[in-house]
Amino acid sequence: MLKSIELPTLALVRRDRGAAAPEESFATKLSALLASPALDAALDGEPGLEERLVQMGRDLADRAYPADRTTSRHSASWIDHAARTDLHRALLVLYKQHVQLPDADQHTYQFHPFACRMMRVLEGPWESDVLRRVRKDGSLSLDDLPAEPAEFAKWYQLTAFAHPLYEHELYAFLASDATRHQLEWFLKMECAGEAAFDDLVALAQVGTRGEVKMEMASNYWDEMGRGKSQAVHTHLFHQLIDDLRIEAPDAGELSWEVLSGVNLMLWSCIHRRNAFRAQGVLGAVELLAPQRCTRVVHGATRLGLRKKTVVYYGAHAIIDIGHAEGWLDHVVEAQVREVPAARLGIAEGLLARANASLDYFDFCLAGCRTVS
Repeated sequence: MLKSIELPTLALVRRDRGAAAPEESFATKLSALLASPALDAALDGEPGLEERLVQMGRDLADRAYPADRTTSRHSASWIDHAARTDLHRALLVLYKQHVQLPDADQHTYQFHPFACRMMRVLEGPWESDVLRRVRKDGSLSLDDLPAEPAEFAKWYQLTAFAHPLYEHELYAFLASDATRHQLEWFLKMECAGEAAFDDLVALAQVGTRGEVKMEMASNYWDEMGRGKSQAVHTHLFHQLIDDLRIEAPDAGELSWEVLSGVNLMLWSCIHRRNAFRAQGVLGAVELLAPQRCTRVVHGATRLGLRKKTVVYYGAHAIIDIGHAEGWLDHVVEAQVREVPAARLGIAEGLLARANASLDYFDFCLAGCRTVS
């Protein structure tokens, strides 16, 4: 069973033999330190180590997300792709401590002061870029957003459908032009970046009440196959990968465009300050999934794959239509009715997720075209 489907494992920050020396990767340094059986002893045993690592993290974050630049598309010439990739691998090491069960020999420092400090250092410039980017094409404030709950929900839906992601060229390429190898390469990237949506919904529902919680509970139950283990959505994805004999990619095959999408989901759902952003992020997934999944099924069918093999995408092409409607009516609209100020966080989450997916699909389209 491929553990990396639900969330990329620690292997994503390890280097293969013959690759660059570990000391060249900040993520590898951080991973090794957090794997220590006695983190405090390791930090105390080398005076100045913590401060040096914190400064390294600051330098890395500043290179990856300079304060005087704002991301527009992933192909911008000024982007330091190596720095972004290293940063997101390091952030993933920190985030997964909040969402994965520890192995028998694994030490977890989820709330250790060093881990919390490092998370803040790495997140800061990236988060600032994310929030600047959602405002890049205009103002986004409570005064700019519809105040009436139903009108805001309509704004949310129309904004998602107007985003460049919605009619991304990748969809048509997969449906009509991709070869078998190109489709499998895309699915390999999906394998690397597929965070466990059921866990994210479980995290996002904490603290909600009434209609909002009930809709999230219904969504979660669907993700869990409505109690049938063979219909659990993560199981269906494992089945797809197993049937096609696709191996999860290693560190050398992953870039920040893949990992930042995973990290954005975790960032929104782990932090309580992002509770309303999480509702916007997860709603964007539901709203935008049916079209994407339908095109993947069309491409797979055209290439002769069995419908049973791609049932994960087939199910989401249908189920997520209802999920999207439910999320709009019973999460977005209901939450704004209860907490009017939630509009801003929900809007930021929607646009942040759409932007991260835009980077990912730009990357995937370019990558697919290089596969022979």
